[in-house]
Amino acid sequence: MIVMTNKGDSLTFVPSFRSLAACEQLYNTGYRNLYWVQGGFDAAEEGDFEQDGPQPLKFAGIGGFSEFIGWTDQQRSASAKEGWGYRAMYFGRLVGVILLADALFVGVQQLIHKIQEVNL
Repeated sequence: MIVMTNKGDSLTFVPSFRSLAACEQLYNTGYRNLYWVQGGFDAAEEGDFEQDGPQPLKFAGIGGFSEFIGWTDQQRSASAKEGWGYRAMYFGRLVGVILLADALFVGVQQLIHKIQEVNL
């Protein structure tokens, strides 16, 4: 992943082989203010980089289902600092997802049963 800032020629790269190759190519074309961050956003601490918005930088690479239920290591460590309310929110989401999956499973079973009754 490449993060480009609009403040001068500063570019930040998160570790992967593609970003390292991109960093090397940009260096060869004349860019000198380049950073390749070992450990990526997960390793970033408050104040390491300038950022826009209140969200900590180490949460920048989190998304999708794992973000929704708070499954990542960064979210679990943050919830340990925030207290039980934060944990309860993510636990409630996880329980909701399980109940929804269960309801869909039972609903499909009932639908199949009804279809079989109609076909007899």
